[in-house]
Amino acid sequence: MHVRLIPLLLAVPALGTLAVLPARAQDATVTQPTSDNEQVIGMAAQLESRYPGGGGSRFAPMPVFSLQHGVLFADQEHGAGLQFQLGPMFTLSQSVAYDFGRVDHDSRWRSGSTRLAGMGQVPDAFTSHTMLEAQFTPWLSVSAEAERTLRQSAPRTQFHLGTELGLFQTAHDGMAVDVDAWWGDAHYNQAWFGVTQAQAARSDFAPFQADAGLYAGSLGLGWEHKFDTHWTSTTQLTSTRYAGQVQGSPLLVRRTEPGAVWAITYTY
Repeated sequence: MHVRLIPLLLAVPALGTLAVLPARAQDATVTQPTSDNEQVIGMAAQLESRYPGGGGSRFAPMPVFSLQHGVLFADQEHGAGLQFQLGPMFTLSQSVAYDFGRVDHDSRWRSGSTRLAGMGQVPDAFTSHTMLEAQFTPWLSVSAEAERTLRQSAPRTQFHLGTELGLFQTAHDGMAVDVDAWWGDAHYNQAWFGVTQAQAARSDFAPFQADAGLYAGSLGLGWEHKFDTHWTSTTQLTSTRYAGQVQGSPLLVRRTEPGAVWAITYTY
């Protein structure tokens, strides 16, 4: 059994990926299909901040899914696209998803808070995801991903590097550690963590310029339990640290944020 941690929907880009940590940590996802034709559906309960670095917390129930048919796939983290096996070790995928952006008021389903009043929106947009994953051993995998918006009026790009290390696995249980880092271009970091002169005039925040570079890192611990051949539960605890180019952002209430996800899925 290979444990696949559930990405939190952080708007961090994941750390906000379905969203985007803005993605919202963005990233919850489900255990990936293990065959060329498999479907996984379920429900997840997620405890997250209202927006990346915004402090506070909200409870967000959400559906999760992962569908695979040959080279075609779809899931709530990466959207829908194509996935190719490049030899015994590497997997390359290209997909299109949707980034819901951020609003400047409280929302049940989008990243945002009334604390951001006057900041306006981080525009929503379709996104292109390109990911290369290497499964070096049954217990060690590394992935690199580039995500960019497909909306010319709201260009932004983020990059994600992740490592998953399996701690143990039995016939019914598995545990893994996930270490991730996120970088954003100047458009991305400024959109999610910067404050323009115009925004400063409309809000309570001082101007802040967020340049391109590292903006967050996270550490996650996941536990997967298989009840039978169909039913599986996944629990994940995550700590995200905002750093690098955005650590001085006035939008950050907490530079280190906890997150939690629990999901129950059915494979058929």
